[in-house]
Amino acid sequence: MVLAAAIAWRTEWGRSLWWDPIFGASLWAVAGYLLFMTLQDHPQPRYFAVPAFFCFFVVALGAGALLGQAVGWTRRMGWAAVAIAVIAAGVHGGQTIGYATHPEYTWVNAASQLARYIDTHPNGKPLLVSISGDEITLLTHLLTLCDDFGTRDLPSKLAAYQPGWYAAWNDLDPGSLEDLHAHFSLEQAASFTAFDDPGRNVLVLFKLHPLTGGQTRDPRKQNLKAVLPDDKIDIPIE
Repeated sequence: MVLAAAIAWRTEWGRSLWWDPIFGASLWAVAGYLLFMTLQDHPQPRYFAVPAFFCFFVVALGAGALLGQAVGWTRRMGWAAVAIAVIAAGVHGGQTIGYATHPEYTWVNAASQLARYIDTHPNGKPLLVSISGDEITLLTHLLTLCDDFGTRDLPSKLAAYQPGWYAAWNDLDPGSLEDLHAHFSLEQAASFTAFDDPGRNVLVLFKLHPLTGGQTRDPRKQNLKAVLPDDKIDIPIE
């Protein structure tokens, strides 16, 4: 739609689209959000829900402008746009109905298994640190801390709350590992299958072992972003 409007700038329908504030605002919203996703490296499907909302306006306004022409190739393009939109809505609507009628609850099962493991394998305080901690708490009532979001950085939260467990998706982030290493050694304890996203299909659970005598490590004196001799870590650090 955007390309067609750009090519047909001198036509009445092309100019009407470019001067339509909703069409222009929708293009800025899509472009801005895609730029944000690119800069932040957020390719997960949930992030596309926001720009998709504005794409609906672009397609509807573009098809309407084309269909408003009396005859010719522009009107045929309008009908083609409508047909493609209807086909896409039918295909994706069918997939959505399939997901709704055949739920798998893989994430619920993984969170429940993780909470059960912690209950049956005591290790200090039964408090979990995880990027998905809020969802795990909602599903299982297990007490959790988020290692990314919040008003305090991770090292201060670790020192204050002294958690006994840490959970990560598929691999360990070097920055988070450095923060954890300041107070703990890590022992990989269990893993749980969840989702079909290759970046979040395995939830890995670690025991956090406090350093002897309440000692702390200094990242200025040693590399805390790598596996240390007293760790037991099998997943990649990346």
